[in-house]
Amino acid sequence: MAHRIYLYNYDQKTNQSFDTYLGEWNYEIPLLLYPLIAEDIKVEGVEFFSNKEQGIIRLRYFFNLLADTYQLHYKKAYYEPVNTMFEFLEALPYDSFVLDATDVFNMNEEKHKVQAKEWLVEIQQKNKLYKKAVETQNLSLLDSLFSPYGYSSFLDILQTDWINYGLGYFEELAYKKVASSVFEESGKFGLKDAKGAILAPAIYDEIFEADYNYGISVIQKGERFGYLQSDGKELVPPIYEDAFDVFDFAQEPLGEVKVNGKSGILKVYSKTWLVPADYGTIEKLTYGFLGVEKDGKFGVYDDESRLLLPVDSETPYEYDYFPELFFTRQKGTRKRRYYTKEGNYLGDFVEDSILNASTCFWIKPNKFDKKGRLIDEKGNLIIDKADQLILIDNFETLAVRKDKNWKIYNTLKHQFLLENEHITKVKAESSIGYKNNVFTLEVQNGLGLFDADNESWLITPHSEIKKIHYLENGFLSVQKKEGYQLFDFENALSEKLYDYISNPLNYRADEGLLFLYQGEHMLRINEDRSIQVVEVAEYGSIYLDRYSFRGKDLEYFNSFYTRWKDSAGSNSEQFMDVEIIKKMAFDAKENQNYKEALRLFELSAQRNDIDSWVEMGILFTDPEIEVLFDPQKGIDCYEKAAQQNHPVAWNNIGALYHNGIGYSLNIKKAIRAYEKSAELGDGMALANLGDLYYFGEDVIQDYDKALDFYQKAEKKYYYNYDKISEIYYQLRDYKNLLVYLKKDYDQSYSGIYYGIIYEHGMGIQSDLKKAIKYYEQANAYSAYEYATQRLVYFYGEDPTFKNDKKFQKWKSFAEQHGFEID
Repeated sequence: MAHRIYLYNYDQKTNQSFDTYLGEWNYEIPLLLYPLIAEDIKVEGVEFFSNKEQGIIRLRYFFNLLADTYQLHYKKAYYEPVNTMFEFLEALPYDSFVLDATDVFNMNEEKHKVQAKEWLVEIQQKNKLYKKAVETQNLSLLDSLFSPYGYSSFLDILQTDWINYGLGYFEELAYKKVASSVFEESGKFGLKDAKGAILAPAIYDEIFEADYNYGISVIQKGERFGYLQSDGKELVPPIYEDAFDVFDFAQEPLGEVKVNGKSGILKVYSKTWLVPADYGTIEKLTYGFLGVEKDGKFGVYDDESRLLLPVDSETPYEYDYFPELFFTRQKGTRKRRYYTKEGNYLGDFVEDSILNASTCFWIKPNKFDKKGRLIDEKGNLIIDKADQLILIDNFETLAVRKDKNWKIYNTLKHQFLLENEHITKVKAESSIGYKNNVFTLEVQNGLGLFDADNESWLITPHSEIKKIHYLENGFLSVQKKEGYQLFDFENALSEKLYDYISNPLNYRADEGLLFLYQGEHMLRINEDRSIQVVEVAEYGSIYLDRYSFRGKDLEYFNSFYTRWKDSAGSNSEQFMDVEIIKKMAFDAKENQNYKEALRLFELSAQRNDIDSWVEMGILFTDPEIEVLFDPQKGIDCYEKAAQQNHPVAWNNIGALYHNGIGYSLNIKKAIRAYEKSAELGDGMALANLGDLYYFGEDVIQDYDKALDFYQKAEKKYYYNYDKISEIYYQLRDYKNLLVYLKKDYDQSYSGIYYGIIYEHGMGIQSDLKKAIKYYEQANAYSAYEYATQRLVYFYGEDPTFKNDKKFQKWKSFAEQHGFEID
């Protein structure tokens, strides 16, 4: 059963809500809609609030990137549903989106508020990735997101039938309530809403398809053109020779219009010129910049109406996203002429040889130049004949290697640092968290840590230092022959020596910022930088989470834990909390170490934990666990828990009576035990009672009783939708059958029912095409004789659907599974 999240439109001031939810999704926010929900998202309790207007803007940017990447702008299959989706979102009456994930949070025992806070962080982190992809116009930055869901690209997601380019994620009832549509009256056109109210009178000769960003349409009146908002407001009167669909990369929507045969770019809301109507052609180069052409010459405008590059180039300007530079191609050479966004000419370089390096540019070695060089933002040479550049994200200081010596260059100060030092090795990381522009350097005196911002040594170079390790949360460990010293940017270098210093579990601050080992003790660093001993009682929880350690951190913890266990003796876990012991037992059980699991459950049971008696009963009564199988011992455990009214114990006692394991087969006693368990709140017992009357093997079959028990179990989150569907089918209750078929989110059982009811018109209109599709879906999940027989008939004999290739496929399928066919 897939748990759901729900999206609503809400007014935070008046507490009003749109009268139906907007979307219902499995588990997570759909990848196509992340920008819509994630912008400026906040959590209150277990509900997530985000700004509708900003979300729509971000979603427009993202869909523009999708359309640009996959060349979808002019494909009807794409723009029709996408237009509908954005018109719907724009027309929503309230200022906020609300995401309710309570149903998903119910799946886990962790407090809902804790889950909500953790999910908020995940959403915010993913949203940063989306923003980066849009800013760089590089969709591949998001490739890692869709692979876990079985898609190879965002195009796969967009073209999935039910997703319908994004529109399918929303409830049809919701978007029909807010849609506007074009109507005709006496040969003229206007706009009306879904209720028939007139938004714009029928006075136009044509209202063209609205754009999906702003819901703005080009309108025609006579031989003139203008712009109309989807709410009926005439934004620009029809006064221009021609007008084209609006686009977005300024403070307001822009439209290309023509005056006296020349093109210009009009700001649609303010009706002022971004680019005067004085050009032959205009094209978008990148967000915020337009290429213009006049009399065969080319230039560039920015989004502040400035002519950035004069209209004098013989070839059109293009944009290279990775160095973020404009360029023109030069005839007779592979070199390009590059310009910055500020209009500065940098020089002529081979394609892909120039790299943005903070405020400077690195020209990589290429077939024309065997060495690299560094230039500033105006093209001035900083250093040439260099071998290597170290460029770290968010650093304004670079490391450049020339003649086997590293040089440190501060791009903001435009100067080299440490010019008197001979630097042989350089290391830097952007993940240290607390300070940028920090480098581990090896100089004549040894290893040290250099702060380029303040031009000072944070760790003085010394020959005793073997290695400086970068850790999480702004820490470093300084490895020496006799041990490790701790460094952080608040307290500098520690005097104490430790046996080892480790990153934290899960990289989460609430687990400790770091772990330190000293002799027989394990210590942690708290958020306030204080150091405390980790209590022995906590070792178990760390052990359970040990695989969050990596590499040497995991290796060292395992060796420490083993030494402690050896010194503590047998049953060393007795010092730990009961819940930790149980979790360790479950961990051992999951790894099929059943004897170890039993030992640990016995420890927690000795401390009066009733759940542990039940778990011991499960281990003793599972025939597949041969090494422990002893039903009588299992019964003893269950009965001890049942005496304290443990619902699962009563259910499992019922199952033993039901199956004749340990007890003699006794259906009456099984039913009494199941009923006792159900009274105590166990959903599985209700499902078991439903199964008794559903299958009718040990009692008289009774679908009404079975249905009652299954639906009570459903309220306890035990789902039997497939069996409920079969009951309604047998009872010929097709209305309720359809309700439960829609709950088959995994499409595991509904196909055969849909096939039959669509073929025979049971409760819905007959549709043979859909019936065939569902018969094929049913056989894709399992193998149904009836579905196969019908497919063989339709593809072999029915004149409408006859298809020899498919006939042979399903005939072979029937033979393979031993099905009879006519």
